[in-house]
Amino acid sequence: MGKEKGFALTSIKAKDMRRFLERHGYHVQAGQHKHLKFKHETLGEALLPLRPNDSLSHVAIKQIATAMQIEPTELVKKVK
Repeated sequence: MGKEKGFALTSIKAKDMRRFLERHGYHVQAGQHKHLKFKHETLGEALLPLRPNDSLSHVAIKQIATAMQIEPTELVKKVK
């Protein structure tokens, strides 16, 4: 009922995703935001929660995967 299919929910922490994004050429955009906004020269933007120990939601993982032009399952495998 309303569950997304395609990849299993995993608990990826914001700090782990941040390290992954920075290794792949993303940098934090300056400014005051409710989330950390990451920019890349050629790929889309990604948003992460301000608290590094927060787990990412299914929707956040899908958004980041879309920005990086990869499948969510592939992103989860690369981050872990």
